[in-house]
Amino acid sequence: MSDQPNKPILKSHRRPDVETTVVAVDNVRFGDGSYPVIAGPVAVESEKQITQVAESAMTAGASVLRAGTFRQESSPYEFGGLGAEGVWMLEHAGHEAGLPTMTEVQEAGQIEVVAEHVSILEIGPDQMQNFVLLRAAGATHKPIVLHRGPSATVDEWLMSAEYILNENNDQVVLCERGSRGFDPRTTDTIDISAVPVVQRMSHLPVIIDPAPAHSVEDILAPLALAGRSVGADGLIIAVHPEPGASRAGNGAQLGLDEFGHLMERLGIPTLRDEIDRIDRDLIKLVARRLHSSIEIARIKSRKGLEMRSPDREAELIEEARDDARTLGVDPGYVETLMTVVLDHSRQAQQAAVDTNVAG
Repeated sequence: MSDQPNKPILKSHRRPDVETTVVAVDNVRFGDGSYPVIAGPVAVESEKQITQVAESAMTAGASVLRAGTFRQESSPYEFGGLGAEGVWMLEHAGHEAGLPTMTEVQEAGQIEVVAEHVSILEIGPDQMQNFVLLRAAGATHKPIVLHRGPSATVDEWLMSAEYILNENNDQVVLCERGSRGFDPRTTDTIDISAVPVVQRMSHLPVIIDPAPAHSVEDILAPLALAGRSVGADGLIIAVHPEPGASRAGNGAQLGLDEFGHLMERLGIPTLRDEIDRIDRDLIKLVARRLHSSIEIARIKSRKGLEMRSPDREAELIEEARDDARTLGVDPGYVETLMTVVLDHSRQAQQAAVDTNVAG
């Protein structure tokens, strides 16, 4: 019999009965098989700058607007961010573009103002083991993106996530940002293999941020594509209207046109176009169904038949639930949709019958 105490079961580790946790931010999902792109400048510099990036990011297909607001640079003479004013600018730009927002917090004292105005909290690589900050961020119960430190092992990274999870906050996204290497051309080397390794070990979604690599399109694009090909749950890309004139990030950001090209290579705009087409087809199908149901109501009215058939409605809903299971869709979600469709059909049928009677 061992004298060692039983080790606690780590909340970040994958168990046979635990699937990948889906982290939901508005209509964005991390961990459901999609590939959301988080984009924005290294820092909010002005209202005009962040608004311009937000509009371009949304148009190109980005899912989340991200920018630094409180910053800590290696020199006290470098741009330290706009602080609370930058948070408000980020919030406004995201609201206008229809995108959720994300910014980094570096001290526990910043969390209150950031959590009130921003959708996602970001813990940067230098703060990965700031346990006071991790606990405070976790206590907000907001989604959190936790970067891997440049010298951290996977186990150390997951242990940092435990501090957030231990606050009863499972809305954690892990971000592989690179391990410190020796070649100045890559600065910190993105560990693509860490994505499947961590996904085997943990139920938390994993995204990549190739920011440490020199941010030119011909280097970032292969890394972004590689992340997607190994099953990453998303991507962070730094974007600026004038990368060479940026106040932070040493110009290591994509221009707006370059970002658009990258999104095209990832196929993001194509997917959005496909979704738009599907949405239009859905509306057409709903309209056709509504017109047919109204015609049925008029026929029933002329023949003196009962308008509503509860057994038939129950049968339709159960068939829809069966189809949902076959197609891998949540049956409850489909039942909710069918209930809305049937409720509206009954209202439209009654209105059409009442009009005929009045006429």
